[in-house]
Order: sequence, then C-alpha cells, then structure tokens
Amino acid sequence: MIPIYVDGVLVGHTPIEKPIPVLQGTHEVSHQPPSIRDPFIQYGKIKDMRQIYVFSGDTVNVFVNTDLLEKSLENVKKEYRNTNYIGIGLSFIFLIQLWLLTG
Repeated sequence: MIPIYVDGVLVGHTPIEKPIPVLQGTHEVSHQPPSIRDPFIQYGKIKDMRQIYVFSGDTVNVFVNTDLLEKSLENVKKEYRNTNYIGIGLSFIFLIQLWLLTG
C-alpha cells in the first residue's frame, strides 16, 4: 500500500478505487509528500509527480507506477530490520565484555 498525494495532501493508499473530487484546474499527483522531497527542488516537479489539468465536471484517470517503489520499500524495510538486529547483537556483545571486565 503506497500513499498517494494530490497537491501535497494525502488522499489515500493504493489501490484507490473511487474518484477523488478536486476543483477545476492544475493538480499534482505523486506518491511522495512534499516534506520529504529534495529541498533543492521543493517547489519544483519531482521525478514521479504527475501534473494534470481537470476540467469542471470531468474525470481524469492518472496512472502512477508504484511497483518499483513498493519493491524498493520492501528492500529498505529488510535492510532496516537487519541493521537493527546487527546493532542489538553488537550492543549485547559490548555489554558482555563490560561485564567480564568488571567481574
């Protein structure tokens, strides 16, 4: 489930099945919130952002490819989990060494 943002506001998670009502005009659709964008392009367009124009009473279908993002998020979660296990193990070894030195 990937979060989807329209004009920087979270509107739901994939898959979004119902239309999202917006006002007539230009809108930006992305899977990244504005707060984690690169600060140098904060007010510009990001790589996976879609800029659309919606006419009054019209429905626009937008496709944002999130398959690669979802796989990359899974890899990041695995790396994070493994890093935590390694950190906990090293901390445990350090505590055992301190215990042996003081004993």
